[in-house]
Amino acid sequence: MKLTQTELDTQTLAPETLAAAVREVEVNGYVLFEKVLPPDFVQELHTAFMSVFNTHIAKTDTNRGTNRYQMHLPFTAPFNDPRIITNPLVLPVIDAILSKDAICNYFASDTPLPGSDYQQVHSDMTPLFPETDLVVPPYALVLNIPLVDFREDNGPLEIWPGGTHLQTPTREQIQKLAPLVPHHTALMPAGSLMIRDGRMWHRGTPNRSNEARPNMALVYTYHWFGTSYPRIGIPKETYEGLSDRAKHLFRKEDIGGVLAHS
Repeated sequence: MKLTQTELDTQTLAPETLAAAVREVEVNGYVLFEKVLPPDFVQELHTAFMSVFNTHIAKTDTNRGTNRYQMHLPFTAPFNDPRIITNPLVLPVIDAILSKDAICNYFASDTPLPGSDYQQVHSDMTPLFPETDLVVPPYALVLNIPLVDFREDNGPLEIWPGGTHLQTPTREQIQKLAPLVPHHTALMPAGSLMIRDGRMWHRGTPNRSNEARPNMALVYTYHWFGTSYPRIGIPKETYEGLSDRAKHLFRKEDIGGVLAHS
């Protein structure tokens, strides 16, 4: 979805754009706002990310398959910039689907390096009621922010839109059904914003380029929903300097605790 110049200049979605975006997420499983963040800011994010990432992989084994790393991000600049954590083009979609009482409980990244392989097709969220076939409305939305262009050769996300977020199969059943369901790679320019239902099937693809393909990931959920990941560590002074909306989003994280200083 390409936003108008007026929407980009004012950082405000037109009512009809917001309605269409919400409909895309609810019906199709995702919406993509192309090339939204300023190029100089994206470059700043990329430079800072690669510095943290190179330090991280020098002392850590891969944890998402061959040559692929999931890495939690430090809650520091430039990563915690308002254009990331409370983006005014993203929050209206979050509010419309999850309400303004939502929280952010995941602040991390996914980066395939050259030589990475296909992941298994999967959903990021398990069904709330796995003992039934009950399909419930969205309860967790993922925000993906590519820090480089996602091209066919550098390991773009492959997605299964069109209703897989409304299914409740097991992981084993997903592997059998995935080849039979329409899917495509999510090619997008750096600085785009993808909002997707965390249940939509997807997988990482091989990075056949010569460079890393970094991707920031935040998860917004209902306040009662938790993940198995550690809470986000936020120094108390950093938290106190956030906007009221950001404080509300991150109110359940590790504020001033052990994780904030790790």
